Amino acid sequence: MLSILALAALAISPWSGHDLPTATQAAAKYRLQVSGAPGTTVELQATGVANGWIAAFCNDRVCSPMRVAEKIPKSGSAVLQFELIRETDDAPHASGAVIHAAGGGVVIVPRATR
Repeated sequence: MLSILALAALAISPWSGHDLPTATQAAAKYRLQVSGAPGTTVELQATGVANGWIAAFCNDRVCSPMRVAEKIPKSGSAVLQFELIRETDDAPHASGAVIHAAGGGVVIVPRATR
């Protein structure tokens, strides 16, 4: 099956509701909505994360560090749990991120503290 890199619209908001089974308990969590043409694949990458922090894109099957390729369902919109995780004690106490979609679409993640 051929996947096409798609233009995407991104939106981010605080996570609400139950965590996904793949989520990390100690993470700052956000709801990342990715909209695009149904059946296409959108490649996402997180940049601007502070040293000692890691960004993760999570769905109900897996969490992918720093980047992910997400297939857009028939509805035209996929929801991911985006996490910022402070991994080391000497890491800064806050980090943000910028999420880029290949081919277009950028969203700035608010600074998280831990």
